[in-house]
Amino acid sequence: MEEFESIEALAQGIKVKLDSSSKKKILALYAFNATGKTRLANALCEIDSDNETESNGVKVLCYNAILGDMFKWDNENYILTFYSNSWIAKLVLEQGLENSIIDNFKNIVNSNIEPSFNFTKGTITFNIASGDDSSETNIKISRGEESMLIWSIFYTILETAIDALNTDEANRTTPMFNDLKYVIIDDPVSSIDDTKIITMAVKLVDSISSSKNSTVKFLITTHHALFYNVLVNSFKRTDKGNFKSYSLFKNNQMLKLSKQDDSPFSYHLSVKELIQNAIQNNSIERYHFNLFRNLLEKTSNFLGYNDWTDCIVRDDKQAFIRLLNLYSHSRLSDLESRELSNQDKTLLQETFNTFIANFRWNSKIL
Repeated sequence: MEEFESIEALAQGIKVKLDSSSKKKILALYAFNATGKTRLANALCEIDSDNETESNGVKVLCYNAILGDMFKWDNENYILTFYSNSWIAKLVLEQGLENSIIDNFKNIVNSNIEPSFNFTKGTITFNIASGDDSSETNIKISRGEESMLIWSIFYTILETAIDALNTDEANRTTPMFNDLKYVIIDDPVSSIDDTKIITMAVKLVDSISSSKNSTVKFLITTHHALFYNVLVNSFKRTDKGNFKSYSLFKNNQMLKLSKQDDSPFSYHLSVKELIQNAIQNNSIERYHFNLFRNLLEKTSNFLGYNDWTDCIVRDDKQAFIRLLNLYSHSRLSDLESRELSNQDKTLLQETFNTFIANFRWNSKIL
């Protein structure tokens, strides 16, 4: 296990791992929410930045929150707007990638929803093309579908970059990726179901595994256990010599990076251990409440309970549920101080220990 005192130090450590070989390198990193995963990805995306300079091309290809911020939903007109002067929009237009984006989007969402691009206005509208009277135009899509469209745009660009670099430089359709060094993908799964997550992971593995260019390094970070497990299991079959997997935890403000061995990654065991360590070290923070809720939900699903709250046993159950819900909202938690009252810490400790004892919770249960 390696320990780092800051996100910046961790970013440098990850960069060393990516650059440690002249061969293609692929790293998958699992990290709980509130660990600093997104800040890590953003720091790495700034490596050799000057990303959007047409003369130099793209050196770091990133899927992160900054990419998502390029798109804004117009609730009044049911239109998704985007920055039409970005290098991404220009590349899609110049290379004629619209149909590939639509195909990738439809393959993931598995529906008849079809986006329509207007590069002059910088807008995307959505239609249902059923071929009969039930066709609909200019519809509103869900947050998950919006997320999948943005991912489909990035994934299509990634496919284009890999295909270009697999081709002799003189014959490439675009010089944009001639100097590409890193591909950083931060948590592409958001508000989507497990079937779509598996589809995304498998397609991503296929594309990265098809890369023949040894100079490009890949990092994929995620908080989603299923997505991580599909990546790990798939890459071990297709890119075993080039692939490494890690887990990132935070304890007493120290960031701890652990290399995963060949055993399956068990999300529930990691959550249990993380909460137990926080209790033992008196280092409970707001995100531990969110982790505990995830553990309750997993246990409830496994045992066939109607609701995760059925796993909570205490006299003031409703008060604790309200507290758990409050601290499980990441945006609220980010805005407020990390310091918790001793009463709240005690409530979590008592409820968690009772839960572990009542359900005889161990690796054999889940």
